[in-house]
Amino acid sequence: MTRRLWLALVLALAGCSRCGKQAEVSSGGIEHVLPRGALAVVVVPSLQVFGGKLTLLEQLKVAGFIAPLQGFANAKGFADEVVRQLGVDLRDPRAIEQAGLDPSRALGAAVLLSGDVYLVLPVKDASALHARLEGISVNRFGAGAGAQQQQGAVTVKTFSTQQGQPARLGYALANGWAFVGRDDMIAKLGQAASLTETDRLDKDAELAAARKGAPAHDLYLWAGSGSLALQGTPLLNAFVTLSLSATAVEARVVGQWKDKPELLAALTAQPAKDHSTALPADAFLVGRYAGDAKGLGVVSGQLLGPHLARAFEQGGFQLKAEVLDKVVPGTVFSLSLADRPPMDRGVPSFDLRQTNPFAYAHLAGLAPVASPEVIMPVLEKVAAVAPRFGARLEKQQREGKDLYFTTWSQGQGVHFAPKGSLVAFASPVQRLDALLASAAVPAPEATPASALSVTVDLTKLADSVRALPESAWGLGGFALKPTTVRWLDATDDLKQVSLTASAKDGTVTAAVKLSLALAAPTGAKVP
Repeated sequence: MTRRLWLALVLALAGCSRCGKQAEVSSGGIEHVLPRGALAVVVVPSLQVFGGKLTLLEQLKVAGFIAPLQGFANAKGFADEVVRQLGVDLRDPRAIEQAGLDPSRALGAAVLLSGDVYLVLPVKDASALHARLEGISVNRFGAGAGAQQQQGAVTVKTFSTQQGQPARLGYALANGWAFVGRDDMIAKLGQAASLTETDRLDKDAELAAARKGAPAHDLYLWAGSGSLALQGTPLLNAFVTLSLSATAVEARVVGQWKDKPELLAALTAQPAKDHSTALPADAFLVGRYAGDAKGLGVVSGQLLGPHLARAFEQGGFQLKAEVLDKVVPGTVFSLSLADRPPMDRGVPSFDLRQTNPFAYAHLAGLAPVASPEVIMPVLEKVAAVAPRFGARLEKQQREGKDLYFTTWSQGQGVHFAPKGSLVAFASPVQRLDALLASAAVPAPEATPASALSVTVDLTKLADSVRALPESAWGLGGFALKPTTVRWLDATDDLKQVSLTASAKDGTVTAAVKLSLALAAPTGAKVP
């Protein structure tokens, strides 16, 4: 996204509306005047409830906590600055109308192949809109000299710093819509306002299919087949939606797959037992993978990283043949806050040569395999290669059970042990003991909704941090703990984050959902 896309994105993101109320698809809607072949388009179905949405964001505790760090007195101050940048107080439907816009209709933005961006605004009062655009042009660009030019059958009105100088802002009116652009885009507004029938976005069959099958949303971004915006991605097209309410913010990406078919299989959910009941009750993160792990073989090098991949290659260990081909769907894993994480050290380094992550969070997991007989031979091969990447796996017995105990320069690593047809893995070793001793019965085999699902319980994590003993905070605990607790209190309306990914019939869906618990603002109705 270029710098010129900023205004379009701010307007689009700010206008999230109609949570749970999908706008009607109409041949006369905004898709009828947006271009089919754009690099990307953004559509907001309506502006009329933006005031409630913006007020909702102002009520978010974390917004009030972050705003002072950005130089604002509070979250409302930040919202006021957004309104100032937009030039219209979208919190007030009357102010929207006074700017000449129709708050009940859609707003759109298009990014052309050239990188130029333009907005499509719903017009209610053309003269009021002209006055508002003129004011914005003067305030931002010092361009108050009005003029007009004819582009085919379309009249484009422009604003320049002085007569004869290049225009800085321009717009064209057509069929109840205003097409607004800056600088180089002004010369293309006539074309944007007079699309041929085949060039209109509502003629894109792929978008129509994506919208028809999509859940209710407040904003969408569409990048069609062949869009340069998708170069370097595994998707042929992408339909991105955003929804916002007092209970959740959710972003979803749906697209047709164009990459390796093996990876598509890896994202397709398979029938599997659910072993998550054996995971620790204090886990704040729980994940489950029910795809075909064999498909991950084509990206095994990226998964391992260059150092591990080189060590395995030099040691003659093939990850796909030795591990991925033997794992069956149903792997589960979790993270729990360590008993005494070194909170006094501040934010940990992500360099494993300097920091043991298991000093901060404990790992536990179970991976089902096709046959229990393959587990120990594979672990023996890993143990032989481990010194090449600075680790040591030693075969030990604990309470009569075989396991491979892992260490490296920073302490305990991930330990492994067979448990019937499951590979138990955990760190520290006490977590492995608990997994091996667990008598939890897995749920019957079924096909989950997603091949991959990860959930982070932010409330449980915060409660675990609050319950840490004084020794975890070190000598500076008298100051560190109160500061941390204040931060947790300031974000306690963020309840949970979940990530899902799945594939079906050649289409991939990924979603991120942030669950909220917000109270309605005084005297306002939260959508």
